[in-house]
Amino acid sequence: MKSLNMLTKPSRTAWLGALAISAVCLSASVPAAYAGKPGVFVAHDTYFTLENASLAPGGDSPLMQFSLKLHNGGSGAVDFNGYGVRVVDEAGNRYPARLGSKQSARVQAGKEQTFDFYSQLAPGVKAEGLKVDLYAWDGSGADQTREIGALPVAGSLPGGVSTASQTVVRLKDADPAAKEDVFLTFVQGDGFRVVENGKPYLYMNLYVTNSGKTEATLPSGLQYRLLTSDGRTLAAALSGSDSSSLLPNETVQRTVKAELSEQSVGPLTLQLVTSDAGEDKVLGGLPLGELPPAIKLGSEKPLARYGTGSGLTVVAEKATAIRQEDGMLVQSTVTVRNDSDRMIAVPALTGAYQFGKDGFTTASEARSSRDAYLAPKAAVSFSYTALLPSGVEPDAAELVVRVKEDTAATGTSAGSGTTASASGGSASTSANTANSGTAGSAASTGTSASGTTSGSSAGGSASGSSSAAGSTSGTNAASGTSGQTKTGTSGSGATSSSSGTVSGSKTDGRPVMVVGLQGIAQQYNPTMAAKNYEYGTPLPLAASSLIDSKLDMSLVELHLHENTDYGYKTAIAKVKYTNRGSSVLTLPDIGTELLNSQGLAFPGVRQTTAASTIMPGTSYVVAYSFMVPADEKGDNIAFRVTDPKAIAPAKLDLGTFRIAAQREEEYGKISFYPFDVTIDANNLATTYSTSTGYSYHLNLSLTIEQREPVIIDQNFSKMEFELVDGLGRVLGSQSAGFTGTQKLITGTQRISFTNVKTEQIESGVTIRVYETIDTPNGPAKRLVREFQP
Repeated sequence: MKSLNMLTKPSRTAWLGALAISAVCLSASVPAAYAGKPGVFVAHDTYFTLENASLAPGGDSPLMQFSLKLHNGGSGAVDFNGYGVRVVDEAGNRYPARLGSKQSARVQAGKEQTFDFYSQLAPGVKAEGLKVDLYAWDGSGADQTREIGALPVAGSLPGGVSTASQTVVRLKDADPAAKEDVFLTFVQGDGFRVVENGKPYLYMNLYVTNSGKTEATLPSGLQYRLLTSDGRTLAAALSGSDSSSLLPNETVQRTVKAELSEQSVGPLTLQLVTSDAGEDKVLGGLPLGELPPAIKLGSEKPLARYGTGSGLTVVAEKATAIRQEDGMLVQSTVTVRNDSDRMIAVPALTGAYQFGKDGFTTASEARSSRDAYLAPKAAVSFSYTALLPSGVEPDAAELVVRVKEDTAATGTSAGSGTTASASGGSASTSANTANSGTAGSAASTGTSASGTTSGSSAGGSASGSSSAAGSTSGTNAASGTSGQTKTGTSGSGATSSSSGTVSGSKTDGRPVMVVGLQGIAQQYNPTMAAKNYEYGTPLPLAASSLIDSKLDMSLVELHLHENTDYGYKTAIAKVKYTNRGSSVLTLPDIGTELLNSQGLAFPGVRQTTAASTIMPGTSYVVAYSFMVPADEKGDNIAFRVTDPKAIAPAKLDLGTFRIAAQREEEYGKISFYPFDVTIDANNLATTYSTSTGYSYHLNLSLTIEQREPVIIDQNFSKMEFELVDGLGRVLGSQSAGFTGTQKLITGTQRISFTNVKTEQIESGVTIRVYETIDTPNGPAKRLVREFQP
């Protein structure tokens, strides 16, 4: 076995890319080298590399975390106690490095082991020029050390997150009961300016990673505040309370909330503060910059970042505004997309609109699907509608989307053993703690290094060191082990709840997106903006809780009829409902409107009685009648479907469709959807009886065809026959239906008009045929045919 002296002879820093060339010459027991990573060699087959460095500027005493990995490719064990570590800045100032935890100092042949360190630096130190200096203990030197080599820090910082957007806090600085080896890395997330109860607030997401070896909770002594550009401080607190602990290398999301002042705040800095002997001590800071702007329509963002989300992406799809008498009706669509390869629960999102300095109005919500889970690559749409007050322009408003969640779910975990790329934490193996009873999944004993260091403060010349503590028994808490479970006991000894939370057991929902509505599509004449529509096709309606997603609606008929006696026209529309599902669905009581070419709306009236439910795999028709101006031609009109209750007294527009009224044919088939009726022949006869007087008898030869299998019942429309004399007087009328014992069928039918006065009997009478529908406003009639028998 080689002696320790042979393994620790001085060596220069080398780039390990060259090792790839000679890898085939090494023993099979030699650990793999990482191409392109700088290393400090202590022998031709044993070297150190720098891993997972994290620098957190912004506090009174900036903290740097890093890990050294010792790769032992030799044939004998290497004792790490023979080496010392320190941090040196660009000016040559030295800072002692302390081991973050107690663990075995002996690295066996053919193995590699990670040692975690932290070092407190001088304020203002930057990553550029920083290096980790390694030396060996040697009694021949003036300070008992001999230089081995140095490793640059900048290249080991995590990619994707700047050092300015993260900070590291040693938990013991905020909680004296915490262990030395517990560190929390805070990474800045998304920020949102929102209005609540007439006041502006800032919400800031923080992603917190436990970089230690034991479980930890956010300590009660850790406080939050905003520092403005002119030195003022604004109180902040966690939004929601979550006392759950963090496993080693686990990342959770927390949200800080602060009320903004009336004055301009300028660039902001979020400070993490603890009180020490009555004085505030800043443990770390995150420069937030200016207040976060709203994103644009069409933008998308993950529901949560840095591994704490479930793979959901939120997309600000589109927005429209329709001018109404009492304001602007704004409707925005947000889509949630599942980008993962697993089923995910659909989040409970809510929407609201904010405008001006402190204006705010809650929006009604509709979903495209009521399914509780979202399949991989699938999406669900949320529609948010509200009536903005008169004078508020919609392109100056913002949509605020929040997610409702229990406080227990406020900090969604990335999972045991998962480290966010920005955390700066390191996953180490074979790490043994000196205290038994620490939460973990496996137990073992081993030799531990004490982590004791000595050295000078910044600018001094003495060096730090690590010394052996001998062999102790410890319970293993292997970080990143998937078998770990949360026991509810914090490894730090911190209190179980965070301080300054702003809500109780439930949160009102944290913001996930603020969307600026610049460029919103505004409709001043909804008829011109309506979609072209083809009769009989499913109406592409917006999502609404009123209409089940498995219920199709289609407009199958729309006819106009002039009422010469009343000075208006009647329009009758028929809507077919089709249940595509596998269960009974409720027939919705929708609102309907006809819009003329100027955009004026005329409300529809539903037939008096209709079925309340519809069976699976069937269709049902419901009729609606409208009164429109007498000069309406029906060439350029629109049919609108609304939800009359969602945002009452305003109406929620589910879809507006441009159509032309259907024309009545003078000959041939008459449409009484779903029936087509043909009058093949007719004649009129007169009879007299002492009991009924004179009567007219209309004999008809009919052909009745049902074009589609649509359910009809006693509520369906009827055919009404009127007998009219040459002066336009109605001598009598009679109705016949398509259901019941006396229903119309193919063949000969006899329609009788009784009790006609003698003086009214004359030749030249006319038969008028109507379709009639009972409505709450009385029967609605549609003239379908006139003929002289």
